[in-house]
Amino acid sequence: MRELLWEKGIWAAIFACLVVFVLGLPFQQIEPPLAAGTFLKFYEQALGTQAVLFCIPIVSVLPVGAVFVKESKGGFLKFYISRIDRIEYIRRKTAQVYLGGVLPLLTAGIIFLAGCFLFLYPLELVGEIGAEELVSAALLLLRICLIGGIAAETAGIFAALFGNYYMAYGMPFVCYYLLVIIKERYLPGMYTLYPGEWAAYQEYWGPDGSGIWWMLGMCSAALWGVHGALLYGKLKNV
Repeated sequence: MRELLWEKGIWAAIFACLVVFVLGLPFQQIEPPLAAGTFLKFYEQALGTQAVLFCIPIVSVLPVGAVFVKESKGGFLKFYISRIDRIEYIRRKTAQVYLGGVLPLLTAGIIFLAGCFLFLYPLELVGEIGAEELVSAALLLLRICLIGGIAAETAGIFAALFGNYYMAYGMPFVCYYLLVIIKERYLPGMYTLYPGEWAAYQEYWGPDGSGIWWMLGMCSAALWGVHGALLYGKLKNV
């Protein structure tokens, strides 16, 4: 975790997320007095824009998506491996890459929520904020964070597979938008392939709606495992 916080990319990613979130606010609808709970409604609208969908595969790979390339080409990897067990290295790096995709979005989302509360809540009429609205906003942010983690692990896979910065940073974006194109142009009914639906959560995901969480969880676990297996193969030669 400390290694991750020292990465310059994570702070750049947080700032980029905040800019995109703020630009997504419906400023033209901010006419006081606002109805109670409007700040949460605007918060969800800002997080549900196409701009946010566009930036997820970019900001999530910036912090440490290509960390294996950086360490292997810089000669640091041999020194690192001589100090810790290979399995421990794999455990740390796969977790670091996944968290590197989650933390920028999570941190920016929390800061943005606090900003919405501070600047919009005073403009609202007196009233109670529903628990369902709070939960809905929190779950939206959580889904976006999990998508970021998936994109980051994809970057880690390409970094381990090709040992190239361009592949590590570029291929998650290509894969991400390939899914968008397939859904929008060729398989419009296949919403389970659509990253926008993973965040929006508007279609049918089972009687209790848990299907989206199972899918995001299994995708995360599968990519985490593939990333770890590729690192294990690469470390045999170190």
